[in-house]
Amino acid sequence: MASVQRHEIGQLLMLTLQDFQRRLDEDLAGAGFPGIRYRHRALFMHLDRHGASRSVDLAKAAGIRPQSMMKIVHELEGLGLISRRTDPADSRAKLIEFTGLGRRLIEQLTRSTERVWAQYAALFGESQLNQLMASLDALLTLSQNQRGKA
Repeated sequence: MASVQRHEIGQLLMLTLQDFQRRLDEDLAGAGFPGIRYRHRALFMHLDRHGASRSVDLAKAAGIRPQSMMKIVHELEGLGLISRRTDPADSRAKLIEFTGLGRRLIEQLTRSTERVWAQYAALFGESQLNQLMASLDALLTLSQNQRGKA
């Protein structure tokens, strides 16, 4: 294996993420969910499967502009994966929630992620993949703790 330089960490992490996303997108498309992209996952990660949220709250949680979240909301609504309804606490606001099809997508996303894990485990080994996950989790936790103190 070629020596990896320290300054390549960002590129390596981003390229690995791109590979993961490509594999996930392909699996989702094969399962009947074409058109789901990385940008949509900003909403998936923050929208409760059994509750509803305002788009401004989803944008804040995802760390993106409200206008960008609204674009994602429109795309996913067009695909029939989410719906909007009036917020009973504020008739000017809309609550976003998964439709039945959207909940099925989330279940498929879990299965697709498991399949990508299996692909990586076949390439890399289950033990090494578990070690990598533990290391990445530790790095993220330390980073978040450091940001919280700043």
